[in-house]
Amino acid sequence: MGTQKHNKKIKIEKGMTELSSAKVIPKNSLIEKWPIAAYKYRYTSGPFLLPQNSGSLDWGLLNNSNTQQKARVTVFKCPVGSVKTPVAPGPLVVTVDPGKCTHNANEYSEGFFYEVQVECNSKLVFPNVSIWPGNFGVAIPGTSINSGMFMRVMH
Repeated sequence: MGTQKHNKKIKIEKGMTELSSAKVIPKNSLIEKWPIAAYKYRYTSGPFLLPQNSGSLDWGLLNNSNTQQKARVTVFKCPVGSVKTPVAPGPLVVTVDPGKCTHNANEYSEGFFYEVQVECNSKLVFPNVSIWPGNFGVAIPGTSINSGMFMRVMH
């Protein structure tokens, strides 16, 4: 399957989201090699399919708490008939200030199932996933997974 490329020049304004390399991580984040902390809550998007015209998968977190929150976000590739595996850049531990939002958008192979897991210590951290056709924050209609659709995983 080929990836549809968009060469349209888009002016990225302050606050807009855009695709980054898997080597570029959000501000106030770190790539976690081994789990360093246990979190009280774990949420999953459940499996979703990247459509043929996808350019990138973007996850976002909104901290609606009045305190700074840390969360671990992991994107898994879930090939049918195989064990799911984390994809680049791997588990990210992000620190989100009160009332702020962060995100990470990366290009992944279309035609596969993926899952986004968010681990945190507050029920006021709200995740979102969207699929973009290109490298800027315009979601493909019907591909957004909002925080109300994430399911809590019981430990």
